[in-house]
Amino acid sequence: MSKNRGEYRGVFKATAILGSVQLFNILIAVVRNKCISILLGPAGMGIMGLLTSATGTITGFTNLGITFSAIKNIASAYEKGDYTTLGKVLYVLQRCIWTTGLLGAIVCLSLCRQLSQWTFGNTDFTISFALLSISLFLTQLTNGNLLILKGCRNINYYAKANVLGNFLSLFITVPLYFWLGIDAIVPALILFSISTFLCAYFYRSRLRLVEIKTERGEFEEISKDILIAGIAFSAADFFPLMASFYIRTFISNNGGLTDVGFFSAGFAILNGYVGMIFTAMSTDYIPRLSAVSDDDHQLELVINQQIEMSILLLFPLIVLFVIFGKLVTLILYSSQFYPMIEMIYWGGLGMLFKVPNWCFGCFLIPKRESKAYFCFSILSALFYLGMNMLLYRMWGVKGLGISFLLSHIFDASVSYWYINRKYQINYKVRTILELLGMGAVIVAVIIFQSSQLVTWVIYTLDFCVCMLAGLYSYNRLNSLMDLTSFIKSKLNGRKK
Repeated sequence: MSKNRGEYRGVFKATAILGSVQLFNILIAVVRNKCISILLGPAGMGIMGLLTSATGTITGFTNLGITFSAIKNIASAYEKGDYTTLGKVLYVLQRCIWTTGLLGAIVCLSLCRQLSQWTFGNTDFTISFALLSISLFLTQLTNGNLLILKGCRNINYYAKANVLGNFLSLFITVPLYFWLGIDAIVPALILFSISTFLCAYFYRSRLRLVEIKTERGEFEEISKDILIAGIAFSAADFFPLMASFYIRTFISNNGGLTDVGFFSAGFAILNGYVGMIFTAMSTDYIPRLSAVSDDDHQLELVINQQIEMSILLLFPLIVLFVIFGKLVTLILYSSQFYPMIEMIYWGGLGMLFKVPNWCFGCFLIPKRESKAYFCFSILSALFYLGMNMLLYRMWGVKGLGISFLLSHIFDASVSYWYINRKYQINYKVRTILELLGMGAVIVAVIIFQSSQLVTWVIYTLDFCVCMLAGLYSYNRLNSLMDLTSFIKSKLNGRKK
């Protein structure tokens, strides 16, 4: 029991540290996004969304999945204290990172005219895509440095690199938007990539890890292990990226740039603010999976612990998010973005069901299940694309949020079916019941917000649900890891 509590506390501690970092990043993003939304409006946000989606698709295709596959090599060597192997892996990895970064930049530069035509239906953004090739190159270098910090489980440096990079970008990019308006989008994206690269490189260099030059045979062996799995993962991720890109162009053609702006802004809130738990988890969860990837029993424990902790942390956050969704939208953007509120309500519920989907999806990475990952990605992308096209035509922007929810329920069901069938890894029954119960509560809160009840009645119901959700999560966390004693020990340690 004490061992389990220690493991739950480890998960909670890592999530809390990185969640705090995300919270700080959110505060920075609030200021940045508020400025951008006021100065650029929904149409400007739509242009930015299309540019970043297009370049993100190229990055996903040309990075060859190294940031997925290499983490097992780094984490395994570091966990064993085998610094010779780690040095060789780093030597090979750095050359792979530079090569893929240059590949992405060359593709973007070579296809800049076509990208403008495909994305916007004209060639007005040709120069923009050409300049963004710089951003693609630096982004891959940044991801490589963060990958090393993550694989070595140096949460402290990883957190600082993220905070400092976002902090610098705030003071660099926001004045540009005041000065140039929409014309500042491309320079701001490039300056953002420069600041994040410099910060990631600085903290990566502080690890003082020594690269060890390998002989040709060893180089080929390590690079083959990284690239074969990586290419499969990269090819698999290409389909969701293409689906996301096509959805934006579909919305642009059928609803206009304003609806693209709502879609981009809404999911920026979901992924950046509600999704901060996933960002926090990913830094610690995947290396933990990689360290026990040969022991299916330990993998089952790690997965179930992560799902339990994640839904308990997310549940009260999503309830709060739905209750204060309109206020959050006003603070982060402006009243012009109110049409997307129902979308983010249903998308927030989708985040809860993203937990099992995400946890089981990550399982496939250290297991080198590249074929299964590839097939699931195609199936997921097709389902998500189809749902978005169907529900957008039926319910407009609101339908995009419902599509997000249904897609994660579908993905979680398929991935669990496969992993349970092949590895006999099971959910805890209590976790499934909790997940369904939490989902029902959040649906009720969404209905409250859209109802015609008297305002004071809605506020009373919201307050009661919010308190109950918080108390339930706290009591469950306390039973799993003695949260009260954990908090007291941390507070006493600070006083000393």
